[in-house]
Amino acid sequence: MSDTNLYIIPKDIIRSETVLSRFPIHRLSKYGKVSIEIKLHNSDGELTTRWKVKNPPDPLAYKIDTLIINRRIDNLGKPVPKLIKLGSLRELAEEIGFKNTGNTDRIKNALIQNALAGITAKFTYKAKDGTERTTEIADTRYAVIFTGEKFPNGDKADGTYILLHDIYREILNSAQTRPLDYDYLKELTPITQRFYELLSYQIFGALENKRVVAKMLYSEFCAYAPQTRFFDWEQVRPQMYRVHKPHLESGYVESVRFEKVRSDEGTPDWLFIYTPGRKAKGEHSFAMKAKASLPRTKEIKSNPNQLLLIPDDPTPPLVPEIELTFNDEEEKLISEMRKFGVSEKKARELVKSRKKAVEREIVFFPARLVGTDIKNPSGLFIRAIEDNYEPPQVFFELQEAEEAKKRTEAEKGRIRQAEKIENEKNDSWFKAKKHLLEMPEEERNFLWEKNKKQILDSEEFRNADQSKLKILELALDGMIQARIIESFIKSEN
Repeated sequence: MSDTNLYIIPKDIIRSETVLSRFPIHRLSKYGKVSIEIKLHNSDGELTTRWKVKNPPDPLAYKIDTLIINRRIDNLGKPVPKLIKLGSLRELAEEIGFKNTGNTDRIKNALIQNALAGITAKFTYKAKDGTERTTEIADTRYAVIFTGEKFPNGDKADGTYILLHDIYREILNSAQTRPLDYDYLKELTPITQRFYELLSYQIFGALENKRVVAKMLYSEFCAYAPQTRFFDWEQVRPQMYRVHKPHLESGYVESVRFEKVRSDEGTPDWLFIYTPGRKAKGEHSFAMKAKASLPRTKEIKSNPNQLLLIPDDPTPPLVPEIELTFNDEEEKLISEMRKFGVSEKKARELVKSRKKAVEREIVFFPARLVGTDIKNPSGLFIRAIEDNYEPPQVFFELQEAEEAKKRTEAEKGRIRQAEKIENEKNDSWFKAKKHLLEMPEEERNFLWEKNKKQILDSEEFRNADQSKLKILELALDGMIQARIIESFIKSEN
């Protein structure tokens, strides 16, 4: 039995470009803020590589980029078309593995985050034709067009599309690719997936050049993942254990060892040394056979009878602008954010990408300002949304105080109403009694005898025993007076 029979051969390979995918674009933790900026200098101190990302998208956006968009690009072949259909949001939710495929808001927000991730960079890369190219970019990678929105030519989209920006598309068409196991990518968490993508460069290179091991510096992994870099081994060890564990279990890596080293600045670092496992060797073997027998690049010829979705502009803009629309509810949120000093552009961006977080923060934010002297609160408002701040404790304290105040006011109102009714009743009684006393004696006597007879003829008197009858007779005058006064009050009402 040959050694290749012991390899774990992937069932589904995806090839992705080897230029931009080396650099970090997304934050891979669900919470917290991450700064993505890389600068590399040559031995003469000259800046050779610069990479900075504004508005890094979240882990779900990373999964959509690597599992869905890269898959579409790979399937389309070269040259990559400028306009790429992804499908409906529900289809994307199903493809990404959502149990509730009706929950499409998260998919939409993640796509918007990807579209708004701004890249400022300068780097050199080797194209597939062997030439060396230098690229300088200040752009986003693509725009998103959702169902019902308009293409640049005015037609309405029948699904979700991405519109590749020129420099990104040029890189996709010219860059070399490397193979990855698509099913394996789907199983991994964002950080272990990112590690697989980064280590695959070294692993594939080692196997291609018949080297026994692949190497990666801890500091480079932290910069390109990106992850928090520690300088104490007792923090590095558990961090990297969680990253290595699934790859050791899957057989992608057979073993890991490390050497402690120091950077040029003298800070501690660690060189991790990986022995490729059966799975890594299987991927390499599969890729080499596919490369030899099945050309991945296919020529796409345009159909002259097909309606062009992209206008034939000899000087197209670097970044085609796709106008976002906002409903009345979103406009109201933008207006509320502007009250806290947030710029209109940033407010619109946040409403489209983090609408629910904006709605929450508008409620919580006034409480965050209690006891502070912040003169420009917009920065805090934005950080609270982007970093998913917890509601401030003072919010609940103010809420409880407000509820207590409402309960107190309600009780005071009830007492005032009861007193008012009682006072009105007393006033009516006093007026009616005065009216009775001021009536002509003959008229008053007539009313008195009339009501006395009605009381004496009542069932209460007729059925009373001797003891109760004596009590009733003692109260008779008061009963007659009360009866007459009550009749006056009723006639007034």
